[in-house]
Amino acid sequence: MPECVVSPEEGGRRLDHVLARLFPALGLRGRRRLCGEGQVLVNGRPGHGAYKVRPGDVLCLAETGGDPEASGPSVRLVGRSAHLAALDKPAGLHTEALAGKTGDSLQVRLDELLPRGKERPRLLNRLDFPTSGLVAVALDEEGAERWRRAQEGGLMEKRYLALLEGELTEERLMRQRLVLKGRERVLVELADHADFRRHTLLRPLAALDARELADILEAAEGRVWRGAGPTPQRATLAACRIVKGARHQIRAHAAAAGFPLWGDRRYGAAWLCGLERENGGERAAPYAENECFYLHHGCLSLPGWTVRSAPRWLDLLGGVARAAGLAWLEERAPAPAK
Repeated sequence: MPECVVSPEEGGRRLDHVLARLFPALGLRGRRRLCGEGQVLVNGRPGHGAYKVRPGDVLCLAETGGDPEASGPSVRLVGRSAHLAALDKPAGLHTEALAGKTGDSLQVRLDELLPRGKERPRLLNRLDFPTSGLVAVALDEEGAERWRRAQEGGLMEKRYLALLEGELTEERLMRQRLVLKGRERVLVELADHADFRRHTLLRPLAALDARELADILEAAEGRVWRGAGPTPQRATLAACRIVKGARHQIRAHAAAAGFPLWGDRRYGAAWLCGLERENGGERAAPYAENECFYLHHGCLSLPGWTVRSAPRWLDLLGGVARAAGLAWLEERAPAPAK
């Protein structure tokens, strides 16, 4: 596997530019695509194209087991026990095969990623197309039962990192009940949900200004929905915690708190608290393939098993924000408060 070490002269340059030394025949767009698919490792971890390299960083191509031109977004196995496994899903890949369609998905790749034993592996949780991070897999019936017991007993914890529009200044515990409206979105009711497993904790980790968001916006290469509004002047790196989870739970609760995910057109500022547009019209659901926001499932804990994964975009923030994000994912998980 070819690799190179960043020289003192290259320090501070963008990763996708420095990669020209490893891939002289590949253009800038191709190098950015490799980074976006997680196929370029910086010191053993996937690196974003806009990451500013440091002298001594080791750069190499991940072993994907196939042609990077044809393999699609890369998926990593980040944890495995006798009965459970965890995969790191990149943004831009469906968790499950879409009904009536034959496109790529994590489910389609399961047999390749986790060859079946006596029983076929089963996905245990689902992430939206633009959401990255941990997806658990039951390797057998015992694994599925362990998951069910932990989830139903409130003994599971799922930690996320998110970029929220606006400046969240204090911790918020969102208890409101969510109601599914069609297949595209959920509405947030005024009434609280009595089940603590359905609550969402939002905690500010670092405030970001427009200048600090520039590298992330550039790395998205136009995937952020312009219709969601202009780039915010302020944003927040936030810690999010849920137990059981429901469709769009973090997205809807964050919007209801007044801080939608940056770039989340479906739950953007015009739809805070689940309100319809003043003209009463329905907003058209965005095409899933064009959605782009920053939400990453980075830590999954249940009795006797914990797995972690940091988002690729966290390196772009650097400094205090990056350290705070990593600390949140590494922090020992307390028992959820009922």
